[in-house]
Amino acid sequence: MRAKDQSEHLRWLIFISIVGAITFGGYFALYPQTLFKPGEQLFDFGYNLGLAGGLMMLVLLLYPLRKRVKFFENFGILPSWFKWHMVLGILGPMTIIFHSTYHVYIPFLHPIGSPNAAVAMLCMLMVSGSGTFGRFFYTKIHHGLYGKQTSVNELRADMEQTGDVKSVLSFAPHVEKALDEFRIRAESYSKESGYGFANFVRVGYQASALSRVLTKEVRNIMHEQAREKNFSEQQLAGMEKMFLEYREKISSYLRAMRDAAQFRTYERLFSWWHIFHIPLVYMMVFSAFYHVYAVHAY
Repeated sequence: MRAKDQSEHLRWLIFISIVGAITFGGYFALYPQTLFKPGEQLFDFGYNLGLAGGLMMLVLLLYPLRKRVKFFENFGILPSWFKWHMVLGILGPMTIIFHSTYHVYIPFLHPIGSPNAAVAMLCMLMVSGSGTFGRFFYTKIHHGLYGKQTSVNELRADMEQTGDVKSVLSFAPHVEKALDEFRIRAESYSKESGYGFANFVRVGYQASALSRVLTKEVRNIMHEQAREKNFSEQQLAGMEKMFLEYREKISSYLRAMRDAAQFRTYERLFSWWHIFHIPLVYMMVFSAFYHVYAVHAY
């Protein structure tokens, strides 16, 4: 499951990086307005870019309908809708930025252009930015990027599946003890009420620090035993392979406990993100429709 999640995150990061590079490069090609000027005439290239971007932003709004309206339940699976909701939430703004040729009305700094277009652009960028940020919270309370919502019990089950790490570390009793103490602290954090921001930060830092310290200690113990028993080259190579397995087990165990401890806080942060994100969507839709009306009316 974790390998699949990491692959999904990697693809998303690659996609964001490519879109960011294209958007950055587009500035040098479009800002001089030698290729086109937005609003010169209807249905020219610049107009069609804005139309395409606007349609993308409208289509992505179908995702909330798919989630909540029974009529749409038979139109594809929800994870695919969510994937395209995110993809269009990135491609739509990029296309509209191209449509604007990077000329946006900014009082005093760039007092050229349409104020209502600037408001629409600002709302769109805030929606897209908050959506990209909200995706981080989403992945913390769902299985993978497009999976069903996780429960605390499922996270604890994942933790128990990695519990064999302690049984294979009998040669390092101090490491066993440190892992058990962290498990007890993490379980106490997960049961506390409120937002628990202090514990949220503390358990994340402790998991990261323990992962480094304990794997280093395991390596030192294994090397010390190898020197005492005068390991051959072949035995040393086998020991190194075994150490990598121990390191992964320790890291997986600590991550599972950290995720279970932080789950409630991520769940509350995601609910607050929704409260912030939804009004921005309404502002974006209203300002975009007003911009389209103004373009055709004046």
